[in-house]
Amino acid sequence: MAIALRTLVATAIIALAATQGAIAHGAAPATSGPAPVVKNAPNASADKAAMDTDSVISDISAGDRTRPFPPGEKLLYFVNIKSGDKVRSPFRVAFVVSGMGIAPVSAGDIKETGHHHILIDMPLPVDIKAPIPFDKPGEFLHQHYKHFGGGETETVLDLPPGHHTLQLLFADHNHVPLYIRSKVVDIDVLPRAH
Repeated sequence: MAIALRTLVATAIIALAATQGAIAHGAAPATSGPAPVVKNAPNASADKAAMDTDSVISDISAGDRTRPFPPGEKLLYFVNIKSGDKVRSPFRVAFVVSGMGIAPVSAGDIKETGHHHILIDMPLPVDIKAPIPFDKPGEFLHQHYKHFGGGETETVLDLPPGHHTLQLLFADHNHVPLYIRSKVVDIDVLPRAH
């Protein structure tokens, strides 16, 4: 019984392989009867090449055509805070970028560099060519955009009590976003202790 089952499975696999080879070369698959097995046929190498690829317009395999995105490249994240944290103002935040260099705005246009920004209670900008705006000087209750054009990687935030969202956004020397961003961090700022 076991030998008969193995023979049946082997026959089905051979028939499937022959059908796929015929389809890859534009032939219609057989509709009845077992597929013939031809050993040492002149087109055996072409059939093998067709079976090793997933395309009828290229003999290069999908694995050879694919270039994976290297893990850890161009990431932006907060180091010392996470969603759900409860903090009291003023509080320190530290942030990191990987896969890019950090340069102050004064350094000018240097390839693969930029500087950090924190978006406070704001979504990502819609206009991808517009520079990130600046808050009004001395604004406390309605802070939205913190620029770190000196190349800073940490700061002290002083936010009013309540729920706030923070997101890092990396930008070039003209403050135009490069759209390397962190996940949104939801925090609660507690009232100041007296």
